This record gives sequence, structure tokens and C-alpha cells, in this order.
Amino acid sequence: MAFTHTGLQETILGPILFIIYINDLPDVCKQFINIYLFADDAKLYEHVITDNNYPVLQKGLNTFQEWSDRWLLRLNINKCKIAFYGRAVNYEYKYYCSSTVLESDNVIKDLGVVFDSELSFVSHCKEKINRAYSMLVLLR
Repeated sequence: MAFTHTGLQETILGPILFIIYINDLPDVCKQFINIYLFADDAKLYEHVITDNNYPVLQKGLNTFQEWSDRWLLRLNINKCKIAFYGRAVNYEYKYYCSSTVLESDNVIKDLGVVFDSELSFVSHCKEKINRAYSMLVLLR
């Protein structure tokens, strides 16, 4: 999930005020899902093993959306993605945020690391090799 916030990015206090503003978010969501926050980015996750776990993750997404609406913090739905990791994963599950179906992706780049659905990191290695080759070409 990616938050959209404007006006505070150029100030020194902006990042600190934003962290204070979203400080209660993990406590609100923790009864349903796990959440990690980094700057203006949030990772929500749940280990979905059976069909019974699927609604728990959706309930967590709903709670996250309700918190966002209550505090007038708009989510950038275009940046919200669903990723499935592991073997024997049911890719049929659809998750919603603001009544919009969230797009699922087999490869996601996060903080410079490319994750694929099988966690093989082949895509990440290929990207880094291609980048190194392009730098070599520029040096010639």
C-alpha cells in the first residue's frame, strides 16, 4: 500500500510528523494481519494456507482502508499490489481495497530488490547483471 500525502515532503519536520500521524496503524491492523511500515509505504501480509485464512486478510485490508478513510489519508490504489509467495498457492483469491480489485503481480520490486512468486531471485540477478553490463558499455 502506498500513501499519498502532499505538502510535508519538502519540510524538515514532514517525515517526523507523518510517522507520528500513522503511529497507531500497526495497532489497528494487528488483530487481523501483519504490517510493516517504511517511510510512506506499508506492507500488509498474512500466511494464507486454507480458504479460511483468505477472509482474514481481506478483513485486515478493510480495517486498513477504514483507518485510512478516518484519518483522511488517501491510498494510491494504483501502487497497491498483491503478491503470492510459495508453492501450491491459490492464485484465484481476489482482494479489494476501496471496492477496487487489487492487481496481483508475480514480480515486485521493493526497496531495490526484485521478488518473484517463487522467491528464486532470478529476476533480481538478471536485472543487476543487465545494469552492470549497461554501465560497462557506457565506460567504453
